[in-house]
Amino acid sequence: MTGRRTGARGTAVAVAAILVAASCAGCVASRQEPGQATAAVADALAQAGSVGETASLTVSLLDQGRITGPVADTALLDQLRVLDDAESALTTLVPPDTASSDHRTAGLKAMGDVSDALVAARAWVAARSGGNLAGAQDVPTSADELQADLAAATDKTDAVLAEAGGP
Repeated sequence: MTGRRTGARGTAVAVAAILVAASCAGCVASRQEPGQATAAVADALAQAGSVGETASLTVSLLDQGRITGPVADTALLDQLRVLDDAESALTTLVPPDTASSDHRTAGLKAMGDVSDALVAARAWVAARSGGNLAGAQDVPTSADELQADLAAATDKTDAVLAEAGGP
């Protein structure tokens, strides 16, 4: 019985070691060439720009009464998830050169603006749908104000994308 216990314990330790090694496979930064890093930044920024445009369309549709508040909120929440993936791509990127690092930093700042605008859009949708957000500072007062914030955030993302060599 002692031999079985020792064997089972040894197997458990080996399995645990394999799981730890497998989970850390992504822990070591892969070496990227400058062009690869720039392409990764451009891809993430293109996603962020698309998120801003989709959020703007969602706000417009709700403002026109063509969709309901819950549909708009779901659409915006989905866009937050897409933006989260794009931000994750940049935060985990290990730039191989100064240019890539600068593009990543500018991209993260631009994505932060998109994120802020999306959070404000969800608050606006909640207020428009009957939520008690009177006096909340982060809630835009109109769809036009929100559209302007989304456009500014998207424009900033597009500018950083252009600097990073994107379309």
